[in-house]
Amino acid sequence: MKKTTALIILMTVVINVVANDYKKYNNELWRGNNFCASNGSFCTYAVPEEYPFIEGTPVFNVSINDKAYVGLYNDFNYWNGNVCFGYFDFKEGTHPTITITTDTDINDFELLPHNADISHVEKDRRHVSFNINKPNQNITLVINGNYKGNVLHLFCNRMEKQPVPSDKYNKLTHYDKQSQTYFFGPGYWNLKKIPGCNGSISIKGKQKIYVAPGAVINGQLRITESNKGVECARIFGHGMVMNDKETGLNSLSVEYSEGGHVEGILVHTHRKHCWQTVFSNCSNIKVNDMKIVCTRYASTDGIDIIASNNCSFDNVFVRSSDDCVAIKGLGNLPPVKSKPQSGLEFKRMQLWNDCNNAFGIGAETRAAYFSDISLTDSEILFSYDDPEFHEHLDERSAMNICSLHGTFFHNIKFENIYVNRCERLIAMGFKSSFWFGALQGDQSTDGEISGITFRNIYSPYDSGSGIANKIWLYGWYSPGTPTKYIHDINFDNVVICGKKINSDKDPNIITTNKAVDKRLVYNMTFN
Repeated sequence: MKKTTALIILMTVVINVVANDYKKYNNELWRGNNFCASNGSFCTYAVPEEYPFIEGTPVFNVSINDKAYVGLYNDFNYWNGNVCFGYFDFKEGTHPTITITTDTDINDFELLPHNADISHVEKDRRHVSFNINKPNQNITLVINGNYKGNVLHLFCNRMEKQPVPSDKYNKLTHYDKQSQTYFFGPGYWNLKKIPGCNGSISIKGKQKIYVAPGAVINGQLRITESNKGVECARIFGHGMVMNDKETGLNSLSVEYSEGGHVEGILVHTHRKHCWQTVFSNCSNIKVNDMKIVCTRYASTDGIDIIASNNCSFDNVFVRSSDDCVAIKGLGNLPPVKSKPQSGLEFKRMQLWNDCNNAFGIGAETRAAYFSDISLTDSEILFSYDDPEFHEHLDERSAMNICSLHGTFFHNIKFENIYVNRCERLIAMGFKSSFWFGALQGDQSTDGEISGITFRNIYSPYDSGSGIANKIWLYGWYSPGTPTKYIHDINFDNVVICGKKINSDKDPNIITTNKAVDKRLVYNMTFN
């Protein structure tokens, strides 16, 4: 009896020690576990042993229900902050407890977005814990107010049934002829080493690529010439596709396609000077629950859309060190002979840009027009103009239209946007060049910006810089070129630091009317 009692006491002590360890940072536990709860309520996924791109040591641990750890990836930002990110899956209707530990004292913290559906938030000296109440939420932890420092992005996915290959599956090529699907299970996969890939997999018709949780693909995934409608090409799963300087390609490309669906995947760019995902000459594309992360300065746009129409993006997280979303008109033809861009819908977005714009149209604008574009029900987590030229680049803002090539912009809506941190809030206008003259424009063609709505925009914080929360509207006047006006701009419940903007006399609004002897900006309304 005494031996049994002693054993029970020993087991209790061991269990308590293990439980307490979940609230202490350990520089090995960022690797995570491949673990699924016995009741099927959640699963975590380890970083594959072969994954070669961990920078130093991730400075966070993330555990679920004091049972398993989330595998974390990382990279450094411009300011040498250690940015960590990872994901886990959990079942709808459960409320798992997330415990985050770090190697730094936590004086204060923020869990973003501001309206995250979480509860029972607690903090100790070096850990934060909370319950997450529904899946498909992306939670960001900022500690001690340092948005340029160590930050965690945690992607909390809905648990989904994983497809199973048929007996026609080829283990060498990863292709299943019967289901017309490429399957990538847990592990690290370099597409340059997959027969027939040469670093890239392209699908069309109704083919599919499945990236399982725990999988990391180094290479490019492409959709071209997809079928229309439900039986379209599809890239899906909760695993990660990434690239580095040796890959030579962006991670996701959708082009010349009249259909296609991208769902759930995590995209990571571990290099600079590479647009992360590109949608070119497309229509009827649907993107849901995608996560995009790059911290390297610069030219690492999150989503670039070129000559495309009628595409939707829902619940997409983007962190970039350039534009999070850039809608561009590229090519060599003048705008009037170029394709228009319209019918682009973005909702429930989370955007974090360490330079340039959170959501921008331009700077290249060779398109017949840009219209029927909307960003709604979204949060701009952090928007910074430029770490090397802070306050010196007047075209940059959280919400932006910058036209290098004279064309038309109308029926564009920003609605229900919470701007958590930004420098310049809004900028719209026409320019002759970009990035110190490196990118030349052409204002020899007609154009205007009209019918733009900003409704229910909240920016509660002032960074203290000279451009904080400014609204910069700049028309175009230069002899020998068509004058370009900005008009019929509706500011409906735009609130900056608790104060609603009620007139164009507001000190946050700056227009070219104050510098040019012409009324280039007119008919602004305020509600």
